[in-house]
Amino acid sequence: MTPTKHRIVSLSHWLEECTHLYVQLIRNPEGIGFPDKQVPETIVGCVKQPVRICDLERFLFEHTVENIWRSWEVFSDESCLNIVSYAPLFLDIDNEDRNLEDAYNLTRSCLDFLETQAQYQALDRLRVIFSGMKGFHIEARPAEPVDNEFFRTTVLSGLEKAGLQHLDSKNSFQNGVIDPGHDFIRVTGSYYSWKEGTVVKRRKVIQLMPEEFRQLQIQDIVAKSEAT
Repeated sequence: MTPTKHRIVSLSHWLEECTHLYVQLIRNPEGIGFPDKQVPETIVGCVKQPVRICDLERFLFEHTVENIWRSWEVFSDESCLNIVSYAPLFLDIDNEDRNLEDAYNLTRSCLDFLETQAQYQALDRLRVIFSGMKGFHIEARPAEPVDNEFFRTTVLSGLEKAGLQHLDSKNSFQNGVIDPGHDFIRVTGSYYSWKEGTVVKRRKVIQLMPEEFRQLQIQDIVAKSEAT
């Protein structure tokens, strides 16, 4: 997935509140990852289509076994040509070794920092999404327009001041990496499926409120994802 450049998040809404707008969806068969021209099997069955956000839940119900991503951009038209904004603001927190305990701890550090910022202290400003394999997203609903790159840089600076040590790059820590935003992200409520040999495994991409996230251990989150 291609990292984004500077993107201004001007909507103070969660995605599901943007009912009259559209997203572009990409879907692949069960066990097949995001389309990559260097991996032919990820291209063969790939489908790209627009969906109105108010129809997204029904679409997920009709395509339960597929891997599904949606554009971070939201559009005013079904052709997905006129960008309204990006929804919501988000951080992508991964551990490339798939150590979910470490990814959990880094996500918690990010959440702790964000809750010190006035913009995100009101009720229902932050959410945590378990993305299924390598880590979490933190979604934020800003009170005012925010440049997503500035948002990410502020978090990185806050973590450094809190004592987290960088590794080989500014966004890389002992517990994981805070990636740049991406043009496409997994749809909350969809399934992350992958192949281990001939066996297809899957976990649901689930949403957690900050207090629930803190109350659960990582094994509880994984179990909740696999049980739904």
